[in-house]
Amino acid sequence: MGFETRRAAFLIVMWTSQLLPPSASCRMASPRIVTSPLGEKRFQFDSSENHIVLYHEKGTPSVYVGAVGMLYYYNFENSTNYAVSFGTEGTLSSCRKRKDAKNYLTLLEKYEGKLLICGTNACNPTCWNWVDGKKEPGINAQGLAPFGLDQNDLVLIDGKDIYSTIKKHQYNGRIPRFRRIRGSAELYTSDTVMNKPQFVKAAVIKQNEAYNDKIYYFFREENPEWPKNAAAPTSVSRVAQLCKGDQGGSGSLSGAKWTTFLKATLLCVDSATDRHFNRLQDVFIVEAADWPETRVYGLFLNEWGYAAVCVYTVGDIDKVFRTSPLKGYNGQLPTVRPGQCQEGEQLTPPETFKVADSHPEVAHKVKQDAILFHSKHRYQQIGVHQVQVADKNTYTVLYLATDKGTIHKVAVLPMGTMNVLEIQPFRSFADIRSMTLDNERNELYVASVSEVVQLPMAMCGAYKDNCESCMLARDPSCGWINGKCTSVYDHGNGTLLQALTHDVFLDVCASSNHGSTKGDYTEPCKNITVVPSSRYYLNCSIESHHANYTWLHHNRNIAHCGSGHRHCIHFIGNMTDELYGTYSCISQEDSFNQTLVTECLINPFEETTTTLFRAWATKASFSFWLGLFHMIVVLLLIQ
Repeated sequence: MGFETRRAAFLIVMWTSQLLPPSASCRMASPRIVTSPLGEKRFQFDSSENHIVLYHEKGTPSVYVGAVGMLYYYNFENSTNYAVSFGTEGTLSSCRKRKDAKNYLTLLEKYEGKLLICGTNACNPTCWNWVDGKKEPGINAQGLAPFGLDQNDLVLIDGKDIYSTIKKHQYNGRIPRFRRIRGSAELYTSDTVMNKPQFVKAAVIKQNEAYNDKIYYFFREENPEWPKNAAAPTSVSRVAQLCKGDQGGSGSLSGAKWTTFLKATLLCVDSATDRHFNRLQDVFIVEAADWPETRVYGLFLNEWGYAAVCVYTVGDIDKVFRTSPLKGYNGQLPTVRPGQCQEGEQLTPPETFKVADSHPEVAHKVKQDAILFHSKHRYQQIGVHQVQVADKNTYTVLYLATDKGTIHKVAVLPMGTMNVLEIQPFRSFADIRSMTLDNERNELYVASVSEVVQLPMAMCGAYKDNCESCMLARDPSCGWINGKCTSVYDHGNGTLLQALTHDVFLDVCASSNHGSTKGDYTEPCKNITVVPSSRYYLNCSIESHHANYTWLHHNRNIAHCGSGHRHCIHFIGNMTDELYGTYSCISQEDSFNQTLVTECLINPFEETTTTLFRAWATKASFSFWLGLFHMIVVLLLIQ
């Protein structure tokens, strides 16, 4: 069930800069923006930031970036931008570590119609509201911002309710908890229900009855079976459920605690190889109109760093929590089942809380609805986009950020999962610190420590402008029309050619009236001068890992390349007379051939000799005929 990369698109851009005049209220950022043939735009920070948090409101063309003592804003449509200081002026630091005595902005989210900005503020967490380009005092930051940089922070805002995993006191509360800190009554998880959790994602899923609305949060924790069982994984991936309307218990021990907490193990297993992926890395949730069909896309790693994407439905998760026995509990379950939501103002009975609190894990595990693929790549983040194609069907496209600073665009097709494009979003190698999808504008926002890049989800310019290559890409975002590989978002009338369900598609191109190129695609020959006895590399970039690549010399096969590399290289170690001539790199995918590279290697000395000979021959020929003409004239005069 593994997959390979089909196309590799490296976004190489030229840079321009425009320095805008500073205003009286804030220091203006220096925008650097370029629109390339593939459509990306970029904004560079004033300086490299070692910490960033990205906020993008869907449907808008702008981003906010929180950094160390600085807030950046950029609008990708009109280039409006600013950078505002959020320093620690007037703050008395209570930090034990010098590196913490700064204001790390850690939270940028909309709350009650305003942009809420929270930061560490030299170990004195503080929140501000951002209104009309100005900062105003915000709500109490307790539980909203950490005291120092913490990689285990998770904040969820749902209406007036705010949930957080951030501890409220600097030197207390070492055991991580999941809290409701604003809105309804404040609650927290018991200290015994999780074992050193690492939080990944949280979401509210609304059900048919409001009292049944659930909070699901995803995390990793230390495996209680290890090290007693050396073969067991060191960590295990979990999903926990809480009733959103939980009011706490009726007793002194449960009055401020979540009483509906249950957790289950998330399984991600390739049944063909029995390969387990135990380390949950990221989660993306695609909501459906019918809540049980809401899908959870989980990105997992195994002990070797290989990745897999497994998909679950909320209906299956809910069923496990409703029907599974509790792990390690052999008694009779109370009338109100552990994890059951209560209507109105009813509280969870003490006996129900007691059982759930002592046995919080259900015995049954949540099995994946599907494992989309597994890969040797180490993915770190996942985004999911639904694309309606020309025939009105909807396809799923995954955007996966790698640890190499690239993004893989992966299409889920009827014939299997295919990595259709590799994107290098930054001008040079950089880690991807944040990745956000805007499914309304069909755009992707990616941030490094030095810049934010806006990318169109349809980068059809990455595929050569011939029908066959556009079809071979199998990119749901792209189709063929009017002699060009074009975005489906620009042609929603169903007239685009696509071959997402076809194994053989050349007839589609050949029979179309869409400007398809018939026959093989070729590149013109490029003359290259190579000195005798020297070395030379012939290089052909791999565009598709589903194609075969061959180097030809005067139409004779001299080298064949496998699909596991980025380049097909033929090395000439010692240039001799017989090695000069025409070299071509040919790709063959299905029944479609392309000549990707053609180089004509020329001997400079032979060229000079030939040129001199031709010049001499031309002069000699002219002298000969001139002399012959003179001789004829003389003979005629004598006669």
